[in-house]
Amino acid sequence: MLLIAAPAAFSQRSEKIWFDKTDSVYGYYVVIPPSSSPRIQAALVLLDGYGGSADDFFPETKLQNVAYGNEILTVCIPTGQRIYADQPMLELLNRTLSEVAAKYQLRKDQFAIGGMSSGGTIALRYAELCHEKPAEFAVLPKAVFDVDSPIDLQGLYKSSETELKKDFKGWWLGESQMIIDRFNKELGPVNGDLAKYRAASPFLAETTGAGNEQWLKETAVRTYHDMDVNWQIQNRRRSIYQTNMLNASEFINRLVLQGNTQAEFVSSKIQGRRSNGQRHPHSWNIVDEIDLIQWIKETLHFYPDHLEKPITYKAPQNWQRETISFPMDFAAFPYKGFEDLRFAPGWGKTDSDEKWLYTFLWWLDGSYPFTEKILVRDLETYFTGLTRDKGVADKLDMSHWTPAKAQVQKATTAHGDTGTYTATVNIFDTEVTMKPTVLYIKIHVKKITDKNRTLVLFEIAANPFSASIWGQADKINDYLNEPE
Repeated sequence: MLLIAAPAAFSQRSEKIWFDKTDSVYGYYVVIPPSSSPRIQAALVLLDGYGGSADDFFPETKLQNVAYGNEILTVCIPTGQRIYADQPMLELLNRTLSEVAAKYQLRKDQFAIGGMSSGGTIALRYAELCHEKPAEFAVLPKAVFDVDSPIDLQGLYKSSETELKKDFKGWWLGESQMIIDRFNKELGPVNGDLAKYRAASPFLAETTGAGNEQWLKETAVRTYHDMDVNWQIQNRRRSIYQTNMLNASEFINRLVLQGNTQAEFVSSKIQGRRSNGQRHPHSWNIVDEIDLIQWIKETLHFYPDHLEKPITYKAPQNWQRETISFPMDFAAFPYKGFEDLRFAPGWGKTDSDEKWLYTFLWWLDGSYPFTEKILVRDLETYFTGLTRDKGVADKLDMSHWTPAKAQVQKATTAHGDTGTYTATVNIFDTEVTMKPTVLYIKIHVKKITDKNRTLVLFEIAANPFSASIWGQADKINDYLNEPE
């Protein structure tokens, strides 16, 4: 039971996208780009409860705020008067998420979806259908959650009947009657043919065998509940049998029995409470926002900390490490991913044999080709931006500075590479010597099993390839691999 959404408000960072201004309820959606934009690693799709718009629940949860700081695009879609995922709701979700995926260049599996109350019911059923019929749906969510949602529509009908029979009055009786009337009209009585219930409901507890939940057996699933049964008894005269948590626990149990190791029933650590202070178990705030966002990052394998296939990238212990994400501040590249750098102890010393000795690995989210022409472009872009920005930041005399000039030659393909190259780059060195310098570079486009990723290792030094110090960088390449 309980479908009603939270009070209305707004977010300063939100952007309302209209595709039909004649429809004030369903003709738009809301996006909140993250602080890292245009670097976006996933989209979090949120749906409020019954009667909810796309932007009236922001005061009830900090999910959109935590997502903002974690490279996650928040997408909010109105639920309006929808209790479950009927055909118009499915079409609205597909239209919106197709547009979002195209605009922000997201893959189908870079989505998580969830909702409060009936919004969670809709999210679960939509995710099931995405996995059952992937060719017909815009996305393929890797994580889905609900917040105290009535996920069993047959059970919701029967709970509503029980409410109306009690000698205990309250506003919720109007909701119960509305549910029965709607379901009788749209889905039919629960003591008849259940075909429409099976099509619309994420889960039916009274059915035997695998139901719609089977389509989530490979998907991370969470259901959140405030377990304060005494509040339900004292304030609504409901036992646990009339709460959403009962069927939710059976739903998760069946997923686990089907082999889903990522299905969780989450008991809230805090009491449900609305932003106006009202105590209510049926509230957005029962979700630990930081924990949920971290769950999404782990499930969707955010880089660089949650790689699905961690790479072995070893350097001597006394080499310093730094990580930079694309897009880089000093150089514009068409890549998504990150750069993992390792610096020799003498990297920044003018009198050291290790001057400019370092490596950087590009872990790229996508399949990118690399040729001599592309590598010339990338090396000139990289070192032009690096030396220019460093010189400007340090307020150096830039009158002698010139853009980087690269030459790249294809070399004999080394073991573990799909392509091996050597290069020289002429730079005006604003980092170490403060004068023109030639950098020598070895480039390894690595052979990996994941066709949706690209790994490129760059070995750099200010000494010719015949110098003995190259042995240190070459060992880093020898140890580099991605487990199958």
